[in-house]
Amino acid sequence: MMSATRPDEKLVSSPRCWVRRHWALTALAACVLVILGIYIYLQTPVLWFVSIEPGIVPTHEQAGPTRIMVVAPHPDDGILGAGGTMAAAAAEGASVLVVYLTNGDANRAARRVITMNPFHIPSQYRALGTRRQKEAVLALQRLGLSSAAAVFLNYPDRGLTPLLESHWSPDVPYKSRFTNRDAKYSAQAFNPSANYCGANLVEDLASILSRYQPMILYLPHPEDAHPDHHAGYRAVMLALEASASPAASPETRCFMVHLFEERWPVPGGVHVSLPLSILPVSIAAEPWHSAVLPKWAVSAKMNAIRAHYSQWLTSRRFLAAFVRTNEIYVSATNVAEVTAK
Repeated sequence: MMSATRPDEKLVSSPRCWVRRHWALTALAACVLVILGIYIYLQTPVLWFVSIEPGIVPTHEQAGPTRIMVVAPHPDDGILGAGGTMAAAAAEGASVLVVYLTNGDANRAARRVITMNPFHIPSQYRALGTRRQKEAVLALQRLGLSSAAAVFLNYPDRGLTPLLESHWSPDVPYKSRFTNRDAKYSAQAFNPSANYCGANLVEDLASILSRYQPMILYLPHPEDAHPDHHAGYRAVMLALEASASPAASPETRCFMVHLFEERWPVPGGVHVSLPLSILPVSIAAEPWHSAVLPKWAVSAKMNAIRAHYSQWLTSRRFLAAFVRTNEIYVSATNVAEVTAK
């Protein structure tokens, strides 16, 4: 015998179901808003208003009597190695030009965090490269430089060594497994659309050196543990040899970012009142030089490093460790003497 539902039970249960549905929808909406907020935060809205200038290099006459050029394998390397020096030099009226060999578009960790997507999608790596260009421009602005101080060569991240060793000719371009490109994809790149090959990389650098004729040239150390860094050193040395202008013979200074055998800088994290430790003499023919920074330049360097949001999200302790009371470098001539032994 079926039991009949009392009318008053329907009246009681119906509002309860409505309340449950209401709270379920509210929780779902809250989750969507939280995820959307996190996604927008990861896109870093401040970068939406940063513009990238075309890769136009000023002549040495246009640049002025004091010219400093920094070669950075990736968008954050120049700041790590010489950010405080750039800020101090610009404040004194010097012309500073930063040449980025790659867009840093092969950083898996940064791409996964920013896109919230674990899968390999080449277009997302290219988007990361464009984003890192904007981060580099914002960082330079925080040092007191203009966006025109940035020149992007847009060669493949994690691909500079193959360019010099097995993909020298434009007829045999290197194809990035990250961006799925064998030529420059950035419209703002210097010599846009050029194939990924060693000859083009060296030719671009030689052209810039001949036109700008820096007095001081900062470049990565040849024994840096990152393949793009020691390949970057080799490319610059080849470009100096190929430079059409005999006046393009600057004082060359090497900076270190990655060591092979030990963790450096130590301690990690924020220690702005400590000096950067001097590296062993064994990787140079003379002791490293230490350039003491004014306090305001140290603060500017920290702000500039934090402009590299995509890297700060995943490597902040490592990046912050380079913000010290000084920066160190060694002459490329003395480095070459040790490397040749």
